[in-house]
Amino acid sequence: MGRGLEDKVALIAGGGSGIGRATALRLASEGARVFVVGRRADRLEGVVAEVAEAGGEASRLPVDLAADDGGDRAVDAAVAWGGALDILVNAAGTFPYTPVLALTDEDWNEAIAVNLGGVMRTCRAAARAMAASGGAIVNISSTNAVMGDKVSACGAYSAAKAGQLGLTKQFAAELAPAIRVNAILPGPVDTEMLDGWLDDPAERAGWMDRYIPLARLGAPGEIASAVAFLVSDDGAYVTGAVIPVDGGMTLV
Repeated sequence: MGRGLEDKVALIAGGGSGIGRATALRLASEGARVFVVGRRADRLEGVVAEVAEAGGEASRLPVDLAADDGGDRAVDAAVAWGGALDILVNAAGTFPYTPVLALTDEDWNEAIAVNLGGVMRTCRAAARAMAASGGAIVNISSTNAVMGDKVSACGAYSAAKAGQLGLTKQFAAELAPAIRVNAILPGPVDTEMLDGWLDDPAERAGWMDRYIPLARLGAPGEIASAVAFLVSDDGAYVTGAVIPVDGGMTLV
């Protein structure tokens, strides 16, 4: 408490699992009222129940953020529930493992629609809702936005996440000083999104020893901590920043 999050209304896109869930729980623990959206109603309901059990306030809306009206629906519902919108965290995403030579148009279109189009529309809708009173937006990008990765072979995802960084900087430039917009670059984080990635424990450990100076996966709560800083009063002088939270993976 005490960092300016008390009674703030926070919309968490992709709030039903992984980094989004951890962020919803973290912001609620600091007094924010959280509204979680995503495709899976059961996951969203579980997060709402966790927040309530901890003494916080939360609600949810199942919505496909890749749809043309997904961002508007999410923001409208959050404002209708909370009376305002102060914070947006874009944590929704899909991570297809497809080498570029096997990449189909369908793979490409889905990755761009979820990881870039949905983020743009949700940012746009949130910015309109925040225009009068100000606010903070954090986009959860990826180290894949700034480096190639032969192991995960995720060209469409990498392109979309790189696009998020351009969006972040442009929104930050245009919306200042009322609205701050930043991005986080998580390295590999221990969530179900990594299912199918280096499933052999020894192979995964060897990869981490070689490519991550801290030699381990990140925890969702560690990304949520960075989000909490950026949307709080502690981060009041930060906008347009791209912050790696990656165990040192992008050091070189």
